[in-house]
Amino acid sequence: MTSRNEPPKASLRDRISHRLSTDRDGKFIDAEAQHTRNVSWLFYGLIVVVVVVIVGGLAYGFWESNLKPAATVNGTEISRGELADRQQLMDFRAARFEAQATAALAAGEIDATLANTRFGEAQSLASSGSDGTDAAELAGLVLREQLAAEEGVELSAEELDAAVAADGTAPESRWVDVLIVLTPEQAQNMGSSEEGIADAVERAAAAAAEMGPDADLEALAETYGPADAQSFYLWEGSTTVPEFEAAVFAADEGDVVEPVSLASGEQLVAYVRNVVPEQPDEGFVEAVNDEVGESVHRRNVELEAISEKLEQHITDEALAAEYEQVRLGEIFIARNPVTTDDDAGEARASHIIYAPETPLDEEGEPTDVADLPADDPAWDAAEAEAQAAFDELSAIEDPEERGEAFAERAMAESDGPSAPEGGDLGWFPQEGVMLSEFTEPIWANTDPQTNDVLGPVRTEFGWHVIMFHEFRSSLNARVREVERALEAEGADFETVAAEYTEDPDGPTVEWWVIENLDDALIETLDTMDIGDVTEPIDEGDGYYIYQLQEQDTRPLSDDDAELVRQNAFADWYDLQLFAAEDEGRFSVDESLFEQ
Repeated sequence: MTSRNEPPKASLRDRISHRLSTDRDGKFIDAEAQHTRNVSWLFYGLIVVVVVVIVGGLAYGFWESNLKPAATVNGTEISRGELADRQQLMDFRAARFEAQATAALAAGEIDATLANTRFGEAQSLASSGSDGTDAAELAGLVLREQLAAEEGVELSAEELDAAVAADGTAPESRWVDVLIVLTPEQAQNMGSSEEGIADAVERAAAAAAEMGPDADLEALAETYGPADAQSFYLWEGSTTVPEFEAAVFAADEGDVVEPVSLASGEQLVAYVRNVVPEQPDEGFVEAVNDEVGESVHRRNVELEAISEKLEQHITDEALAAEYEQVRLGEIFIARNPVTTDDDAGEARASHIIYAPETPLDEEGEPTDVADLPADDPAWDAAEAEAQAAFDELSAIEDPEERGEAFAERAMAESDGPSAPEGGDLGWFPQEGVMLSEFTEPIWANTDPQTNDVLGPVRTEFGWHVIMFHEFRSSLNARVREVERALEAEGADFETVAAEYTEDPDGPTVEWWVIENLDDALIETLDTMDIGDVTEPIDEGDGYYIYQLQEQDTRPLSDDDAELVRQNAFADWYDLQLFAAEDEGRFSVDESLFEQ
């Protein structure tokens, strides 16, 4: 209880109010001064916040532009700064190579053709212009570096120094006149036969004997055709035909390169007209170090050089290996590409077409036959020519002689696109491909004989004289016939193949690398014993029936070795890249592709 003489105690509320309105010494604070101080602290705090935001934004921008990963490869991050450095290097290389070509052209060291070729190469050296594409390329180089380490492939200091010093050098180039001698089948967009390849080899050898500084390349192509004539600059790695490149670079200026035979049948004959030595860019390394940076240049050259060395290593290993192979006999029953009806019988025939002469248009070109009136006298003139040809050919009694005469006349007189082939139209069904006016006399023939002459018949294109060659049953019927022959008691696969195969080369028996075969066929062969025969396999162009004759591990044939040389590294690397992507070990920032 408080005495009346004691002052009353302050309430809790009063004590708090007093505390808020006094300083630590108990002196009262002026309210206006307190407000000013509070505003000042708020202002100072705001400045600090702004500074922090600006510094943070700058730091984030620097991180995003230089440090943020553009790609990640097995845990190794590739920053945007590294990507920008490589893009700068590639653009520098392109500009420098173009300037070098311009200077060499002005100095007379190269001609305009080679200069233009190098200008094109300069464009290919430049960065793609897509951050995403360039990042994927750089990530690929890093992945190949890691794979090289796994394969024990190393780049010595001397090799790196040599690669750095050689950067910017224009490679040795050779101007060559090239005759590409085709097989007769290739001229008709067909696969080459053994006879066709032998024919091309013979023509290529004859052409090589006439190649030289004064040879007319176009005339040689005409004489020893079918062939293509081309002249161009060549440097190592500029084509996909390494054996041809090797032959060209083994020759001297003024030499004839003897025919190089490709697996597909073409024969390449060349004359080395001019050799332009490699042209180093003496100031390149110093200039790139100044503009791009020595460490950037050296690092990128290292990635490129180890990638090349890895590719050679993988290719060499693939060529040295022995492969599990099978020796297969083959029967091929062809599907006619002009029809989709596998149950339709077919005929093979030739024709000579005499198209009526049509008036010329304003530009001096013949008008379309379809626009010619049906009663125009030109139709009568065409019919008279066709009738004369029919009469003369029908008078030849010997069928073989008649066939030869028909082909010669077709090449000389026919107005159709089949004239160069002696009028041969190949196989066709009764309906759906040829006009009914054309096919009707063929199928109406009650006693067809090889090389019978039919007609003349009129279609909307002109008057035709037709030579019938033979009928054959439908694709499905022919397949069943082969199956029955193989199932007969005592049937011999090779004998059946010789009778029934429709391969232009005749029955084929050859070794195949198992891993190069179709997956379905590999699965089938895994269930077979030596001597077993497969069911007919539809491959689109027809049906194939195989006999497994041998299976062994053996070295590659020359043709297979060439395929390995061209594809071994790409096939191997694609598997490594796919696995890395699938497992999330290889990734490129998707936002780079959106810029």
